[in-house]
Amino acid sequence: MKLWRVDFPLLTKFWVFTMYIITFAFGQPLAQTSLSKKQVDSITQYYTLSKADSLSIKERLYNITLFLKGAGLSNQDSLIYNGLMTKTWLLGKTKQYDSAIVYSHQLCDFARQNKDTVYLVKGFTKLGFYHKNNNQLTEAFKYYNEAFRISRIVNDSMKSGKSLLQMANIQVSLGDYSGSKTTAIDGVTYLENTSDLRNLAGLYHIISVANREQKNYEEAFRYNDLALSLGKDSLSVKKIGVMYILIFKNTKALILANQGNYQQAIVLLKELASDSIVLNNKIEYARVLNNLGYVQWLENKENPNSEKLLLKALTIRKEINDIGGLVASNNDLTKYYLDKDKTKALYHAESNYENAKKRRGLTPILEALDFIFKLRGNTNEEARVYSRIHNELEEANQSNREIYAVTKYENDNLTNENLKLKAQKAQQESETARQRSQKIMYLLGTVILALSGGFVFYLLQQRYKREKIREVYDAETRISKKLHDELANDVYNVMVQIQNEQNSPDVLDKLEEIYNTTRDISREHNSFTTGENYAAELTNMLSGYSSNETKIIIKDIEDVNWEAVDPEKKIIVHRTLQELMINMKKHSEAGLVAVTFKKTLKNVGITYADNGIGVSENEIIHSNGLRNAENRIKTIGGSFIFDSEKGKGFRARISFPN
Repeated sequence: MKLWRVDFPLLTKFWVFTMYIITFAFGQPLAQTSLSKKQVDSITQYYTLSKADSLSIKERLYNITLFLKGAGLSNQDSLIYNGLMTKTWLLGKTKQYDSAIVYSHQLCDFARQNKDTVYLVKGFTKLGFYHKNNNQLTEAFKYYNEAFRISRIVNDSMKSGKSLLQMANIQVSLGDYSGSKTTAIDGVTYLENTSDLRNLAGLYHIISVANREQKNYEEAFRYNDLALSLGKDSLSVKKIGVMYILIFKNTKALILANQGNYQQAIVLLKELASDSIVLNNKIEYARVLNNLGYVQWLENKENPNSEKLLLKALTIRKEINDIGGLVASNNDLTKYYLDKDKTKALYHAESNYENAKKRRGLTPILEALDFIFKLRGNTNEEARVYSRIHNELEEANQSNREIYAVTKYENDNLTNENLKLKAQKAQQESETARQRSQKIMYLLGTVILALSGGFVFYLLQQRYKREKIREVYDAETRISKKLHDELANDVYNVMVQIQNEQNSPDVLDKLEEIYNTTRDISREHNSFTTGENYAAELTNMLSGYSSNETKIIIKDIEDVNWEAVDPEKKIIVHRTLQELMINMKKHSEAGLVAVTFKKTLKNVGITYADNGIGVSENEIIHSNGLRNAENRIKTIGGSFIFDSEKGKGFRARISFPN
């Protein structure tokens, strides 16, 4: 064989083979056999050859396999680690991802056996990487999360942030943009005070991409600018990588196009298309050409150059078999031909579908099927596929969120345990150190006592506020019941008596008006649940103000973890939104009302907007209903901001700590 040309003594090969025969013949475990230094030096030569760039990958894999056999007999952990790390790398380089995954599991098992967190993190990171390249995104997310979990335990901020970046990227690929932003923002907290500019820039970039996909273009632009600003000088650019800076600029061009700044986007994309680094990278060159053609088409649907650029990018991607790139190209070409040539549009939609299936991209599959349905009508089979993929995508995103949520909870607990261990260690120091610690503890005790007193006072104050809110709620409910059970019913009985006696219809009309007013007051202050069905009941309340003339849109209410919100805050939110809806019904003449919920790390935000007649600043000041709503929100430490002009609708932003 060709490989036997290397200058190794034949005796060495014979020795390795003989050792394995002896091992298996006598059933001796590998870890119990020890090799001499000379024997170790002999097998190390195989490792050196596996690293030689002058050899083919096949030859290098052969040599690392021989090295691993000898390393298993050496009883030296470092040799086994080096062998497994190199073998997985070589298998990944040749895209033998299934085999790379097998050996990565061996690396994890060996590290776990030795309680070696460094190599355990490396092993889980490799499993995440190879599963991702094998288009097994849910599995990849799970292993990157394991790498993050252990890195967090050992306080390795850089590896923690790097794992979160990979997890956020996977969430974007699965269309979970909100989840991706949450994960990436957590990643920023680990890396913002480190020297790892590349991954920090990557986190800013993925937040920018997620915001762009959600059409939050201002936020997308802001985070894109943060990513680019990290490359403020040549040294920073070198740390981040020139290609990454160019990718950030490509994203910037797309955001500009989304904002309607087509000319600025085109100028930037043309600069990228002529950059020597982009020209020498076919994947990025095809990406820039495709985006340039698509943006030019957005600016001018009759631009003759757009089709050429889109097709040129498609050709390059076919040549290099860039499946992800082909998905993007066919998707854009489908849109390009949609109103020009239905046959071509359908061809590219079907090509997109086939490539998306190869890549196992759930979101692209749904997009492709959506176009196919529009162009030729759906078949039962395709409809079933669409439904199945949609369910898989939802399950994957939900699973990823749950995996990460559990890890965060576990890590918080582990942090507390680490603090306890440090306290125990401090108690075991020398007598001098103990005396010094006692003085510190006395001082600390005084501070804690003062803080505890302040904290108890704060708790009592908060409890008093909650009790007041409850008292108001209970009073409103009692008034509501009394109005309904006594006053409204009495008015109704009088109406019946007057009607029977055929008195003046004007009196009847006036009494009916009083009855309706009483009933409305009762409904406005009716009781409701603050338990697990709160979101559904709040939705029903808001939807109840919908009519033929007014459409109510409620967005992202389920994104808020209502179970974590205090019951008193739920009462205030319900009453405040009810006040806004009543105000809208009475005065706004709105045809469309949107209520949007948004949860951040520390707050819950609610935006109310309608397209009604609006109100002047003077009317807002003298509006009892709006003042009541503002006062309610202030009682829970929140804010209530109005934005309205006469004839331009009404907008209110509510925010309170969750």
